[in-house]
Amino acid sequence: MAETPELTLAKQMFLDAFPGLEDGSPVTVEDLRRYDDDLWNSFLPDDAITESVDAGGVPALWTGTEGASPDKVLIWLHGGGYSIGSAAGRRALAAGISRQAGCRVLLPDYRLAPENRFPAAVEDAVAVLRWTTELVDPSSIVIGGDSAGGGLAVAALLSSRDEGLAPPAAAVLLSPLADFTASGESHRINKELDPFVTAEMLAGLGEAYFGDSDRRNPLISPVFGDIAGLPPLQILVGTAEALLDDSRALARSAVNAGIDVDVRFFDGMFHLWPMFASILPEGQRAIDAMSAFVRDRIET
Repeated sequence: MAETPELTLAKQMFLDAFPGLEDGSPVTVEDLRRYDDDLWNSFLPDDAITESVDAGGVPALWTGTEGASPDKVLIWLHGGGYSIGSAAGRRALAAGISRQAGCRVLLPDYRLAPENRFPAAVEDAVAVLRWTTELVDPSSIVIGGDSAGGGLAVAALLSSRDEGLAPPAAAVLLSPLADFTASGESHRINKELDPFVTAEMLAGLGEAYFGDSDRRNPLISPVFGDIAGLPPLQILVGTAEALLDDSRALARSAVNAGIDVDVRFFDGMFHLWPMFASILPEGQRAIDAMSAFVRDRIET
C-alpha cells in the first residue's frame, strides 16, 4: 500500500521516541523504559480513569472509561520484549478499548528482565489471571497483550490450563512475539520494512529474558506449544511486521487444535500501529475490531 501522511508520521514518532534505534547509539535499559513510557503516555485521553490495585501480588492498574462494567474485564499484558514497558504506558490503549467494549482493563506491571528472568513474567501473568477469576466469572474475562505481552498471554493460558485453572472467555493478541527463534520467513521478507523489530534485537532480548533456557520452550515461544484447550483467539498483525509469521504460526496451531480464531491482517502496518489510533485511521480500525471481539465474547 502507498504510505499515507498519517502512517509516515506515526512511524517517525515511533523512531524519534527511541534515540539510537536507527543509528545503533548505546542506550541503557533504564533509558529505553523512560522513552517507552514518555511516548505512550503522550496519547493518554482525558476520560481515562485509573486506579492502582494489588492483583494477586502483582502491582497493576485498573483502567477504563465512564460507564465501564466492573464485572467485565480485559487483562492486558504490555509489550516491550520482557525488558521495557509498563502498565502506565498502556492506559491510552486500554481506555480506547474500554470505551467501546464496556469493560474495565486490568494492566499488570509484571516483573521485567534482566532484573527478573524467565519464568517471572509468566508466574506473574498466571497470578493475575487467577486473581481475576476469583473476582469475576471467567466467562466475563478476556486476556490479551501486545508484542511480548501477546506471547505472554498465550504462555499464561498454557500454564494456567496445565494447572487446571478455568479459562477466560477469549484472548486478543496484537502483533504477538511468539517465536524467539526468529524462524519465520517474515523476518527476512520484511527486514527492510520493519524498523522496530529485528532478529538481532530478539537475540538480545532473549539473552536478557531467558538466558541459556531453551528458546523453543512453549512458555517462551508459544508457537512450539500444544495450544489445545485454549479459548477462542483474535490475532491482529501488520503485513509489514517482522513478527508477521509469529501470528500466522499461532493461527495455524489454533486451526489445527480446533480453536475458533479470528485473524486480522492490516496491510502495510508496522509493529504496534494501534497504539497510534488517535492519529492513524488504521490504528482506530484495529481498536474497533479488538473492542468488538471483547464485547461479543464477554456478553455471550
